[in-house]
Amino acid sequence: MNYYLILFFILISCSRSYQVEESLDDIHDQLSVDVEITLTEQGNIKAIIKSKLLERNNENLELRLTDEVNVDLYDDSYQHTSLITSNYAFVSEKENKINAFGDVVVAADNGQQLWTDSLLWDNKADKIFTDASLTFISGNFDTLYGTGFESNIDLTNWKITKPRGSINSE
Repeated sequence: MNYYLILFFILISCSRSYQVEESLDDIHDQLSVDVEITLTEQGNIKAIIKSKLLERNNENLELRLTDEVNVDLYDDSYQHTSLITSNYAFVSEKENKINAFGDVVVAADNGQQLWTDSLLWDNKADKIFTDASLTFISGNFDTLYGTGFESNIDLTNWKITKPRGSINSE
């Protein structure tokens, strides 16, 4: 009997204690599921953002969106122009910008598409930017590659900073 009692105390004394440290930067004030956010400018829709999960940090006015992020963009005439999809995104309420990451696709209503790993939409400038590698498919199905991209939101006035590839001219 004493043998079991001694064994019991040995096992208890050998157990490890784990302490979880949590960074204050990772704490969110609000958590929402299946969200839809409408961004307006002077009462007119600029974007509709949808996500499966939203975490909000009141201190830095930043939203973290995860799981199937969709951003529908609208022009100055309030017409839908394009859809941005990504794995996750950060919305800065201070700067009025959205940073999208992971399998980012911009599909313009005119048929043009941009594929990249990260993208910035600046609502004030009404432009999209990326410094990452990209694939761009034009309206007549030409495929272009490069690094760095800037465009208006409907992908009609675009520029690839460092294009790469070859063109076959016959």
